[in-house]
Amino acid sequence: MKRITMSAVVAVLMSAATAYAQQPLTHTQYGRLRTVLNPAASLLTAGGEVSVISRRQWVGVDGSPSVFWGGGHIGFKDFGATAGLTLRHESIAVERLSEASAFFAKSVRISEMEHVAMSLNAGITYMDGRFSQLDPQDPAFRDDVREVDPLVGFGVMLYSPERYYIGLSLPRLMLGSLGGSDDSRYNFRNIYHLTAGALFPLGPDFHVRPAVLVTYSESLRPQAEASALFFIKQVFGIGGNFRSYGEVAGMAEFNFGGLGLGYSYQFNPAGDVSSRRINNTTHEIGVRYRFGNQLGGLL
Repeated sequence: MKRITMSAVVAVLMSAATAYAQQPLTHTQYGRLRTVLNPAASLLTAGGEVSVISRRQWVGVDGSPSVFWGGGHIGFKDFGATAGLTLRHESIAVERLSEASAFFAKSVRISEMEHVAMSLNAGITYMDGRFSQLDPQDPAFRDDVREVDPLVGFGVMLYSPERYYIGLSLPRLMLGSLGGSDDSRYNFRNIYHLTAGALFPLGPDFHVRPAVLVTYSESLRPQAEASALFFIKQVFGIGGNFRSYGEVAGMAEFNFGGLGLGYSYQFNPAGDVSSRRINNTTHEIGVRYRFGNQLGGLL
């Protein structure tokens, strides 16, 4: 009975996740924590940075989707380059995906204020699907899957420090067929990110930072989103995020020198049929610390 109950619960999660899987798993704080989407963005903080972000969806439901991103890099100022690591772990029900990737990024000055940056990354992806925990008589589930595949990626970015940036990246170019079947509940396909952002002063004590993210995969509908945060004395920022699938998020950010804290509360005011079965609230917490001479700065 316990196995059957667990199977039923996971079936609901999977059903809702299948509808939600039409959307790429990205975070709303991309205007500040960019390196995990495009390692070339590490050159915006050439002195070095460490950042982590955690996203938890359908809060209060066991096995609900959760994602963790982590990144860190050091700078080589004389060479105009950075090197670092990015990490990612996402899970839903009995499926897990973990990634680790190392990157190197280099910038070239093309004018007095503008630079072009390029990055290359390589790493591994590990999938762990523990389907044997479910009802073995249920044909909707298959045997356990544990698989490791290599990945490579690249990123490019045009930027002007503390003014603007625009970049394109493919952080995960899969070199294998992770999951080994078109029936996989997860869809581990190549994902492209277009990111852009800017910082505008509104007087000596106020700034606004708009940002845009467009995400595309051949197996998913494109996702577009925009956000903006208004800052007071470069210490406290408040704003919102809007996604093309209908999600809305309230966002806040605190900056204390090199330390930055971010939080977002996301929900779908309408929601689809599957998401109405469970709480569609999503919480996100991000932390980053900058090293070197760029302890402050909002971009």
